Amino acid sequence: MNDKIKELRADLEACIEAAQDIQDAVDKDSRDFTLQEQEKFDGLMEKRESLVGEIGRREKLAAAKAAQVEPEVRKVTPAKPDTRTTSNRIEVPRASRYGGLRAFKGADALRDAYISGMYLLGALFPDSEQGKRARQWCREHGVEIRAQSEGVNTAGGFLVPAPMLATIIDLREEYGVFRREANVVPMERDTLSVPRRTGGLTAYFVAENQAATESDASWGQVNLTARKVATLTRMSTEISEDAVINMADRLAAEIAYAFAYKEDLCGFLGDQSTTYGGIQGVAQYFARTGVVDTFKGAVNAASGHDLLSEVDKDDLAACIGVLPTYARPNAKWYCSQMAYSLVFESLLMAQGGSGTNDLANGAPPRYMGFPIVISQVLASTTSACNNTHLLLFGDLRQACTMGVSRDVTIATTNDRYFEYDQVGIRGTERFDINFHEYGDASNAGAMVALIGNT
Repeated sequence: MNDKIKELRADLEACIEAAQDIQDAVDKDSRDFTLQEQEKFDGLMEKRESLVGEIGRREKLAAAKAAQVEPEVRKVTPAKPDTRTTSNRIEVPRASRYGGLRAFKGADALRDAYISGMYLLGALFPDSEQGKRARQWCREHGVEIRAQSEGVNTAGGFLVPAPMLATIIDLREEYGVFRREANVVPMERDTLSVPRRTGGLTAYFVAENQAATESDASWGQVNLTARKVATLTRMSTEISEDAVINMADRLAAEIAYAFAYKEDLCGFLGDQSTTYGGIQGVAQYFARTGVVDTFKGAVNAASGHDLLSEVDKDDLAACIGVLPTYARPNAKWYCSQMAYSLVFESLLMAQGGSGTNDLANGAPPRYMGFPIVISQVLASTTSACNNTHLLLFGDLRQACTMGVSRDVTIATTNDRYFEYDQVGIRGTERFDINFHEYGDASNAGAMVALIGNT
């Protein structure tokens, strides 16, 4: 980690501490923010978002730089510039066929897809004539085929090239709601403990010449253990140089979508079973046996409201009312497309006026000023949702921490699909999710759930 990132992380920690001090003062007195406190708190939250974004950008850049190596010193006949690329150093052959990119984006999308495709062709098919030519091309253009330290391809796999990794990261954040909304921290090891402030100092009135009463800030730990998740697909062995762009584009999109979907399932619906890697999800947490009616954040809908179509404005107002003040500045609604249509669109249309105009003009979806985020893993049934979630509300970034351990890796098998003349391609990543700000029986945490009630 370079010095600038360390400096930004220190600023981020100080920013969060300052905001927490303001919140503790308000909670201690059981009052609302003063105008000055609200302005200062909002400023700290804006600064925090800016710092998180800057840290993320610098970490991605550092990862991309670390993935690059100096090219092998040799004379290479310069290729003629191709007007379809933005770099004269790497030329996309005119013979390359592609049917439009869906994963790689930006001015260098075609070039990045070609680099990734040649890398994959050389890494996955090293013994074929096409693979040998691809490996030679990679050597000539300074693209290192990097194996994992654990061993050979079949055992450890290959790290994906920097352009493809950047594309997978971007797509994963585009497809995946949970990764985009939660607090994501990098994990240099498979386990990580993140400090969590659970209480602050206490102020006491003291008489003249009387000693002050001592108090301590209390701290807890958010523990993360990286769990490996994998996706497996197959591809024909008849891959030529003029098809590598489509190969790289397809793999990047499929791997990113598979990982993003799994992260959403674990983060929202995880029930601690092996299906979810032992992760406890936000929605499932409030639906556990014995939790409904015992946790403040499990908000029961009105009696008889166990269908999405039965949720009314009073049910939603109850969610807003129970959410702590500190979680409101970045609070959002989380629901499926079905819930959005049956609940929010119905309510807005029933109200008429500006709500109707906003819907007709395609304005960003909001309800009572809070953004609405769609995740298709959340409740999307027209059947009864008794004692389980209908939708979620709160600040997912404060409520959950997601640890990401390592970059995406790929490995192949030439045996499993031998009879089809295909190879199996496996992608893996490591992550963990900890939902820690769920509150207790007396106080709601940073996320609450509306629970269906018969």
